[in-house]
Amino acid sequence: MKTVIIFGGSGFIGSNIVRRLSKLGYKIIIPTSNTEKASKLKICGEIGQILPINLRSLDLDILNKLIEESHYILNLRTIWQENKKSTFENQIFDFNKKIVNILKNFSDKRYIYFSGIGISGDSKSNRTKAISRSEKYIKNNIKNFLIIRPSIVIGNDDKFINRLLKIFYLFYIIPLFGDGKTRIQPTYVDDVALAIQKLILKENIDSNIYELGGNEILTYKDLYIFIAAQIYRKRLFVPIPFNLAILGAYIFEKLNLNLINREQVSLFKEDNLVTNEFLTYKDIEIDVTDTKEVIKNILNKKY
Repeated sequence: MKTVIIFGGSGFIGSNIVRRLSKLGYKIIIPTSNTEKASKLKICGEIGQILPINLRSLDLDILNKLIEESHYILNLRTIWQENKKSTFENQIFDFNKKIVNILKNFSDKRYIYFSGIGISGDSKSNRTKAISRSEKYIKNNIKNFLIIRPSIVIGNDDKFINRLLKIFYLFYIIPLFGDGKTRIQPTYVDDVALAIQKLILKENIDSNIYELGGNEILTYKDLYIFIAAQIYRKRLFVPIPFNLAILGAYIFEKLNLNLINREQVSLFKEDNLVTNEFLTYKDIEIDVTDTKEVIKNILNKKY
């Protein structure tokens, strides 16, 4: 039985990957800060097949031993907001660097790092810069790696669509950051999980970047109109200048209101589309699930 470590395995995307890989018989180790949530994934496999471990208890020696005994290492771990102890630098770049430095000693390990479409070192976002630096460190220091750049990932438990739904049901006036014309290419979470499954099953890893986007390119306004129509609600969409939106997000952060933060607002500024400069679902022979059908199914299950 081959072993897979999945950092962030208890999260939305990670848990879907766990479900797929467990059916293939992999032993799955999930280092996590939420062991209670990760423990619920044990039902996806046989007894002892899925093992949550408290991330805080992982010192360098234990981490080194886990990687030594594993065949694949997946890193989906990230943060969206900084505080005094957790910064984008230490939680994203430094954490990734720690893993990569261990992997330098093992030529037979495969490393899969989750990034995102539009990642650039020229970004004004400190979070994006930390992810970009992580990508660069991987490419410069190890072989046998994959960098996965999904667009916005949607599914039954995703935060993106579900937060929008709450706003649509509570308010008549819906804010559109900027002019609402920024474009996105949402992708279904199980398509992402299937891509990881197929890439892991390949005999050789090609040290490349995969951009994963769905079949529909939508503006945010297109998306909002579609959701309103599906839930039979008339809503007024009001453009909000980005400076004002960032100020509002800052206030939410200070009040500990888990609605939206400045890093998330920044994502609304730029298109989030597959560039066709890297490999895509087509290169893994995956016919993507229809985005609008996914959204319809989410709405039908929730309401």
